[in-house]
Amino acid sequence: MKKYSSLVTFLLIVFAVYWGFESSMPNYKPDLDHAESEFSVERALIHVQNISREPHAVGFKAHKEVRNYLINELEKLGLEPQIQKGHTVGDWGNYSRAINVMARIEGSGNGKALMLLTHYDSHPHSSHGASDAGSGVATILEGLRAFLNKGETPLNDIIVLFTDAEELGLNGADLFANNHPWVKEVGLILNFEARGSGGPSFMFVETNRGNARLIAEAIEAELAFPVSNSLVYSVYKLLPNDTDLTVFREDADIEGFIFAFIDDHFDYHTINDNFERMDRNSLAHQGSYLMPLLDHFSTADLADLKSLDEEVFFNVPFYDIVSY
Repeated sequence: MKKYSSLVTFLLIVFAVYWGFESSMPNYKPDLDHAESEFSVERALIHVQNISREPHAVGFKAHKEVRNYLINELEKLGLEPQIQKGHTVGDWGNYSRAINVMARIEGSGNGKALMLLTHYDSHPHSSHGASDAGSGVATILEGLRAFLNKGETPLNDIIVLFTDAEELGLNGADLFANNHPWVKEVGLILNFEARGSGGPSFMFVETNRGNARLIAEAIEAELAFPVSNSLVYSVYKLLPNDTDLTVFREDADIEGFIFAFIDDHFDYHTINDNFERMDRNSLAHQGSYLMPLLDHFSTADLADLKSLDEEVFFNVPFYDIVSY
C-alpha cells in the first residue's frame, strides 16, 4: 500500500508540473477567420514579418522604413500619428537622436490615460528585431485594430508610444518621459518586450511602492493565461538591463506592467532574432494579455492604482492568480 501511495503521489506531481507548463500559454493556430473585434495572431504576424525583414537599428536604412510603416499602419486605424524628435544621452550615456512615433485615442472621460508601450528599433548587432521588439509592435497594432473594431469609445484616453533608440540606452523613453506634455496625463503603462524568441510571456509589475492595487486590477481583468509571481520582479531588478518602463517609473513616477518572453535567450540581440525563429505561441500569449487588460483599463480609475501594500502572488492552473 505504501509503494502504491508513493507512486500515485509521484504521478500527481508529474501531472501537476506538466499541466502547469501546458496551461501556461495559448496554442497558436491560424485564426484569420476570427471576428474583426478579436485579436488575430495571423494578422499580428504580418506586422512582425514586415518589420523584421532587415536589421533596423538607429542609423540603418531600414530604420526609417520601419518608422514610416508604423505611421502608415496607425493612419489605417483612423488615428493621427505624431513624431517626437530630440537628442538625449539616455540611460547608458549614449548620446543619440531619437524619433518616437505616437498616437492617441480620445476617451469620453477626464481621467488619466492608459499607455501602450514598446520600441521599434532593433539591436545594432545584426538583429532583425522580430521578437525584440517587433512582437511588441505587432501586438499593439493588432490589439488596437481589434479594440477599435468594437466601435466603443473608451472612458480613458489611450496613448500608443513606439519609442526609438531603446537599444542604445532607453533614449526614446527618456525623451518622452522628460519632454513630452502627454506624460503628465499617463496613469498606467502596459509595456510589451522580449528577451528571447519564445516561451511563455511573464507578467510583472514595476512600481515605486506596493503592488496591491495593480495585482487586484489584473485579477479583476480575468486574464486567460497569466504567468506571474512575486519573485519575477525581484529577479528582474537584479538583472543589468532595464526596459522603457523603468524610465517612466524613475523619472515620472508612472507604474505599470511588463510582459516579456525569455526562452531561447541565445537568440537575443543576434541575427537569430528573426521572423522564422519567433515562437507563434508567445505572440498569441502577448495578445491574450493585451485584450482583456485594454478592455479593463480603458474604463478603470487610473488615478487610484498606487498602494503602499505589497502582495505575494503567483499563478495556479484553474485558479489564475492567487495573492495574499
